[in-house]
Amino acid sequence: MFLKVFKSIFLFLVSILFVCPILSLVSILFTESANSEWVISTLFPEYILNTLILMIGVGSISFIFGVIPAWLTTFFSFPGSRIFEVALFFPISIPGYIVSFVYVNSLEFSGPTQSLLREIFHWGKGDYWFPEIKSLGGGILVMGFSLYTYVYILVRSNLKNVSNSVTVASTLGFSSLQSLFSVVIPSIRPSIIAGISLVLMEVITDFGTPQFLAIDTFTTGIYRTWFLLHDKYSAAVLAVAELVFITALIAVEKILQKKEISYSAINTNSDYHNKRSISGAIPLVFAYAMCILPILVGFALPIIPLIYWSIEKGFFIYGARFYNIIANSIGLSFITAMISVSIAIMIGCTARKNKVINNIARLISLGYAIPNAVIAISIIIFLSKISSFITQYFTEISLVGTVGALIYSYLFRFFAISFKAIESGLKKTPNEIEWIAYTMGHGPISTCLNIHIPLIKKSILSGFLLVFMDTIKELTATLIIRPFNFETISTRIYELVSDERYREAAPFSLMIVITGLISTIILFKLDDENKK
Repeated sequence: MFLKVFKSIFLFLVSILFVCPILSLVSILFTESANSEWVISTLFPEYILNTLILMIGVGSISFIFGVIPAWLTTFFSFPGSRIFEVALFFPISIPGYIVSFVYVNSLEFSGPTQSLLREIFHWGKGDYWFPEIKSLGGGILVMGFSLYTYVYILVRSNLKNVSNSVTVASTLGFSSLQSLFSVVIPSIRPSIIAGISLVLMEVITDFGTPQFLAIDTFTTGIYRTWFLLHDKYSAAVLAVAELVFITALIAVEKILQKKEISYSAINTNSDYHNKRSISGAIPLVFAYAMCILPILVGFALPIIPLIYWSIEKGFFIYGARFYNIIANSIGLSFITAMISVSIAIMIGCTARKNKVINNIARLISLGYAIPNAVIAISIIIFLSKISSFITQYFTEISLVGTVGALIYSYLFRFFAISFKAIESGLKKTPNEIEWIAYTMGHGPISTCLNIHIPLIKKSILSGFLLVFMDTIKELTATLIIRPFNFETISTRIYELVSDERYREAAPFSLMIVITGLISTIILFKLDDENKK
């Protein structure tokens, strides 16, 4: 009885903490603002247009370099293919805002690339044309080669299910390209749609990359309107509009997914044993180009300057402050990941047999689709109302601008990641194991602790690492909510890059990359083990 009451109260509180911030945001729309008409009529169309152009461009790059390299490394064998299979994961370890400032510093007029060209060819200002990195085109390239990994990961994990179909197509005389377009892509279309949807959500919600590349989007507009214009109403309008945009995207994805046919193969591991060798110079050059280009642009070219600048500046130049900032980020990420995974385990184990709890879990998981800027503003408004109520009737308190508020925003956004990981692990656990545990006298808590957790430990580790990695990279909500004088790696990078102190930002950026790389390699190994 006590357990049921506790469970009900816990789920009610979790639901309230998810729903109320969004309702608080919407409530701002019933106030008025002097600047709102100007912001909406002048800036709103530009935000929509720029965001749509970015979505189309980044989505196209993600499709090409997410699908084709995954297809090549899964079905074909060529020198270095196994290395490429792993290395194609690496760009996910570098946030787009780090890639963007590295390219800005390297490719701008005073940067090393143009300076070298002027020195070699004796050019002066105005004597030559050079593409502008701070542009929509630059944003498409940077974000495209940073985010294609979402498509690559999902496509790669599902290609094993079409190996038999590819074999049949080959025996019927289909060429490799015919097989790709006629068999592979139609078979894995749900995975492609899901991956591109994730990419487009990241494009809409990204703040750092558009900010550093001087591109006005929804998210940069929300930040500027809130902090520079101090117009909460207009910021709320933009936030709600962005939320509607995301909701429409999710709805389109669901409609497309429903129209797709689920394909399966009897021999799901055959793709690992029957890889075809690539023969001929042109096919080999094509394979290397498709695999090397995304790794080069999305990882190698940004990481080399970061390493050089970090060595040049030295890790120890920052002293205690440097290590305090690192400790802040690691501590926040660890706490967030632990809480997120713990809640996911509690809800996941309970939701297996309860449709109501399962629906609540689905509702809470929608937080991942909500932009960080929207979450941050919603939480500020919500906590401000709670603080005012407590101050009026009890004692003076401010919940805004605290570490707790920051962790709250992270959990709001990243809970879905840990829950999906735990849920996928629990789905592989037979229900009979629970029944046996209950007949042996184990209660729900004992079953969860002694049966479920040991069986899904790989899923728990995956969920923990994914949340940890995303939290340590998070910039937008951290900038908006963080306590005064509280710095994390991402906010310090933002401050240094905003002051054009690019080289000083390198050691901090490298710490994020190292953390992301370690997590990525572990996740790759876990994914590989699950396939065996």
